[in-house]
Amino acid sequence: MLINLRREKRAQSLVIVALSATALFGIIALGLDAGRLYFQRRDVQNAADAGALAGAQELLPNAADTIPTTAMIASAGCQASVYALKGLLDTPRDTSGTDCKPAPGAYIPGSYGGGITEPAANISATVQVWTPSRNNPNEIHVRVTYNVPLTFAAILGFTTSAVVADAYAHGGFLNKTYTVFGFDAGGNGNAVNFDQNGNAQIDDGFNGSDICQPNPDQGRLVSNSKWHAPNPGGDWMNLNGQFYYSQASDTHALIEYWYKSVGTSQPVEGSPNYEPPLRPGLDANPSTTSGNVVTYYPGLYRNRSITLSQNNLRYQFSNGIYYLQDSDFTITGGTVSNTSDGQPKFGPYGGVSDLPAAADKTNGVIFVFDGNAKFTASTSGNTSPSVFFAAPSFVSSGTDSIAFFIKATDTISGPNGSPWDEEIDGTKSPAGGYPFQIWGSVFNADNNGSHGTVVTLRAVSTNRYAVTGEVVSPQVDLDGGNLVTGPYTPNTPGIPPSCKQSDYRQSPAGLLVQFNSHYVPHWRGLSYLVR
Repeated sequence: MLINLRREKRAQSLVIVALSATALFGIIALGLDAGRLYFQRRDVQNAADAGALAGAQELLPNAADTIPTTAMIASAGCQASVYALKGLLDTPRDTSGTDCKPAPGAYIPGSYGGGITEPAANISATVQVWTPSRNNPNEIHVRVTYNVPLTFAAILGFTTSAVVADAYAHGGFLNKTYTVFGFDAGGNGNAVNFDQNGNAQIDDGFNGSDICQPNPDQGRLVSNSKWHAPNPGGDWMNLNGQFYYSQASDTHALIEYWYKSVGTSQPVEGSPNYEPPLRPGLDANPSTTSGNVVTYYPGLYRNRSITLSQNNLRYQFSNGIYYLQDSDFTITGGTVSNTSDGQPKFGPYGGVSDLPAAADKTNGVIFVFDGNAKFTASTSGNTSPSVFFAAPSFVSSGTDSIAFFIKATDTISGPNGSPWDEEIDGTKSPAGGYPFQIWGSVFNADNNGSHGTVVTLRAVSTNRYAVTGEVVSPQVDLDGGNLVTGPYTPNTPGIPPSCKQSDYRQSPAGLLVQFNSHYVPHWRGLSYLVR
């Protein structure tokens, strides 16, 4: 009786062990499938990234097409499909897999482009492409779906499991390193105007040290039509750097420093495709006042203009993105900055902000103007405001190192409509003891109306440049500011090797714009991923 009982217990144990082993092996098998899915997820994400980067390169603008055309969008979808599936060792079903040319009899007209769905030739995978994406014509969205075959889970009826990855990429921009660029090529023929009211200077960042061999890639001075400085006498403009124009020369009042003659003609250049930050979803918090300090906060300003006019106040701007929608930004008084005490702060390369970065890590200020919006800084009464802004070297979305970005959708019309206008009188004592200083670039993409709109910049100091970075606009007006009068003629350098750096003699001119590689939009390559 006892023996039979032991045999029955032993038999029950074998059954339990067998059942446990089956469950254990099932768990191990499912774990192996799960591990396969985990590693496949990485491959699918890499495939989506590769497709997005390849597609975005097809969206780069050129001199003829500044926004993506239907053909560019079609090519973007094609390349995105090919390179996404190449990452999974396959090809699109309806192409040869190498150059987006259709396989004989397999191509369906219109199958490439915005909103396409492209199956793989051999595996159970699909690529979807959307261009434009999120209302941005420079963005492509690629989604790769791969139905991964399952081995052990198939016993339970699960033969495949879908792994999905999304990638977003933008067509990058080429770093063309401008100091001043007037990109309008039509209309009255003047993309850059000089008022000849005082001496003024624009510099490529070398302060004349490259007089014998200027670098054509360093801070070029470019007009897509005329650079208008017509009169050969009176007050002149000093150009330190390589100068190019695209229409007949009208440059008599420019001082020639270089051994290479000023006024080298060139073809029309396309406008840069710098990108603005995304519009914030929330309105900015109201400004706060503590004593004589008024603090402004980043965010969306809708029909909510910013007006700074009190000379006894210090206006402090916290770092971040200020998006002015149908709102103006006007400065006529006070001490204005994004520093902790209103005074200029300097790092190893120039002006910086000592305030904390924004929550999105934007570590400077960038003012974006959209709709009916403009910026104005001018003198009021007997004093001029002091303005010091440092642009971000990192911005959460958009292009870095731009302090003022006027969008192409700004509705101010040209010619001579001014969405950005700085006309501070440099002969008056600044309220905060320093002149107008922007450490970053000013970019006006508003080509709205006849000939595009104007950025106006007046020289306000012989000690600091008004803008350190780039000034790029359809039209640019440069004013001398009455700071120094009378012509100045330097020695004419010889041709190398007879040219000497000592031939350079800088005029005591009002300083307008100086190129600085740390305060201009940084090169992003032909395309870059965004999240």
